[in-house]
Amino acid sequence: MSRESICIKMPCRKLENGRFMDADPAVIIESELNIIVNGERLATASLLPGMEKEFVTGYLFGQGFIKKQADIASITVESRVAEVTLSNPMVPSPTTASYRIVSGGGRTAFAGGHLSPIESDLTLEKMVVFKAMNRLFDMGTVYKETEGAHAAGIFTPHGEAVCIIEDIGRHNCLDKAIGYALLRNIPLRNHFLVSTGRMSSEMMAKLCRAGFPVVATKTAVTDKGREIALTCGMTLIGFVRDTGMKIHTDMSVRIIKEPVMKVYTGAHRITYRVYRNS
Repeated sequence: MSRESICIKMPCRKLENGRFMDADPAVIIESELNIIVNGERLATASLLPGMEKEFVTGYLFGQGFIKKQADIASITVESRVAEVTLSNPMVPSPTTASYRIVSGGGRTAFAGGHLSPIESDLTLEKMVVFKAMNRLFDMGTVYKETEGAHAAGIFTPHGEAVCIIEDIGRHNCLDKAIGYALLRNIPLRNHFLVSTGRMSSEMMAKLCRAGFPVVATKTAVTDKGREIALTCGMTLIGFVRDTGMKIHTDMSVRIIKEPVMKVYTGAHRITYRVYRNS
């Protein structure tokens, strides 16, 4: 996917140093994707161009239409239309769930279903979590150019990036990341996910269904998000901020002076080294 197909320069009047001047900042292109399942329109998604098959696969999994990648008999994407044939369709029927998925996440088509406990022996040294979050921002090229993208990444226990996704919506990032793993048979019980998005109940339901044992975000966690993490036995970490990270507030930019994270559930999976003076 070329940079030209993701961002576009748009003219504006920029206020700087007390006066207006002409500017042409990069703006994200918001693309629409129509999702057709078994011949029926399921939804229209607004997302960043690219990784459409991953998005559709992850979305169908996160919403409960499929349990595994093999439940998709075929998927083709052409002219902003994704045609999907399910080999073992689940409820709800696509004919009764058609709606629009906006960049912020949209409504949930499938709220039911049991969230199984996550079975994983994964443990992480705390510095690996900081390393992964830093890597997420280092590779966030769309955010650097536009300041208008969310990001999510799948990482190994050593903090090596398996994939890093940027999109206009935090839900879209998760769907693309989960779809990426499903299409490549990546065992998520041996990996962890970092995100820039708030971990609310809808986000956490998708991640629990996917089987991530550890999820970390640079921002906040909601009470329902924490409740789901507790139910599934997931380690949920919020406010992951390493030394030197820039945090934008309404009125200023704050530089983090010391590394910090808040472990809301499953603290036993996070280890740390104690350094002593000899």
